[in-house]
Amino acid sequence: MSVLTRYQTRMAWPDQDESLIARLKVVCWREAYPGILPQPLLDELSVSRSKMEWARGLHEGIAWIAEQAGEPVGFGHVRDAEVTTLYVRKHDHRHGVGRELLSHCFDEIACLGHAGAHLWVLEKNTAARAFYERLGGRMTARRPVGFPRWPHIMEVRYDFALDR
Repeated sequence: MSVLTRYQTRMAWPDQDESLIARLKVVCWREAYPGILPQPLLDELSVSRSKMEWARGLHEGIAWIAEQAGEPVGFGHVRDAEVTTLYVRKHDHRHGVGRELLSHCFDEIACLGHAGAHLWVLEKNTAARAFYERLGGRMTARRPVGFPRWPHIMEVRYDFALDR
């Protein structure tokens, strides 16, 4: 079964999809980051705080949502030439959802006139890093994430050429 028959993707709408994306982000972080991020950070995640972030984020960029049977399973967000966010529920990994969402994000970035895209990923997220490398991403930089209580947590940047 192809990704297109099992899953549907659609553009997220400002003033409509903030709650959906906020809930999905919290779930995805709690699924993806145990052992990578400190447990107190994961325990402190708040859907209401995330909703406020996404109220702004959906006005400042473009997001795509993947759904299966009407239920959200992943989303990606771009602002300028950056993929700021790409998350897929753990149960839906390895079904092409992330690749499909990233493709939409790259298309949006190319439509904005950029020849390249970039994103940042947690340095210790080896599964995500392998995914980006399989898709042609080149690691080009490293920096602290910026959590004041955990200054040792690092992220790495991947650059992608958009040959479109």
